Amino acid sequence: MRRSSYLFITLALIFSGGPALAHYPVNLKASHNIASKSPILLDGTISFAVYADLNKAKDKRSVRFALKEGDDLNVEYLIIDAAPSNRLKSSQLPGITITTPSGKKIVMKINERSPFYEPYGKKNYFFLSRISQSAEAGIYSITATAKTKSSAVIAIGRTEIRGEYLEVGSSAGKCPRTLKSEEMISEARASQLISMSELEAEVCAAANSWIYRIGERDGEGFILTKDYRTNRVTVSIESGFITKVSVG
Repeated sequence: MRRSSYLFITLALIFSGGPALAHYPVNLKASHNIASKSPILLDGTISFAVYADLNKAKDKRSVRFALKEGDDLNVEYLIIDAAPSNRLKSSQLPGITITTPSGKKIVMKINERSPFYEPYGKKNYFFLSRISQSAEAGIYSITATAKTKSSAVIAIGRTEIRGEYLEVGSSAGKCPRTLKSEEMISEARASQLISMSELEAEVCAAANSWIYRIGERDGEGFILTKDYRTNRVTVSIESGFITKVSVG
């Protein structure tokens, strides 16, 4: 059974000089306070609107997303034109930091407060910062850090198609929480890939820094190296879904 969530259009953001673009909403929870426990957007080129409600100073919310070589990194930082965020000075609003797959930190500096009206939800927003550049391949993370009680909206990607994300947890079909150091993957953690789609499993493995390879697809076995790697998973795929996983 598929464990990823399908997100439906509820928000349209009007970009300067362009048409209205729809973003699929993801609401971050209090448990998403560090990147290793945060949801993972399977494709960071698809348009998502990530909402973070921060209750007090130093409160944090994180989200992750995957990009491939040749993709563009497109991120916008916004707030809803509503209290308390719209009453705060730029210096009081949440800090937004992007971490690239190679570990580089990109701070989204607030350099505008451009208003626009979103007709679908009938809400007013402000753009605060925008980044568009060539992407690294791998898993990005974004963390919002509060300076006081506030909210933030992080718009990721631009392609208007149905979006999917992986939830993190310890049950089957959920991506295991990322560990700081994992020289040996446990069979229990590896088995959580079973029932995922091929893309979900590949993204989950990348988020955990696992080496990922396909051993069998629809009954056809592939020639594999005989070396044993404790940080590698080998998967079997049937009709696009993971049916078996082994470590090594």
